[in-house]
Amino acid sequence: MNQNLTSTLYRHKIELVTVSDIRDFVAIAGKCKGKVMLRCSDDFCINAKSLLGVMLAKKMQWNDLTLLTETDCYSEFKRFIAD
Repeated sequence: MNQNLTSTLYRHKIELVTVSDIRDFVAIAGKCKGKVMLRCSDDFCINAKSLLGVMLAKKMQWNDLTLLTETDCYSEFKRFIAD
């Protein structure tokens, strides 16, 4: 992801525990306007609107997940936010 773009995004540390959490999270992400990404440290970034991508991130045991959004979606993702 472009470094200039990431400075304008909303960021929240999140936790996804169950498969149900992942499905709910992706459904919410799909309704958000603009880009919605999940980042694991500074190494990997995936589209949070992709069920397969988010499930793969969980399967790979990404533990330090940060949600990045172009618009303020705090209230929509509140139950997953760990900050």
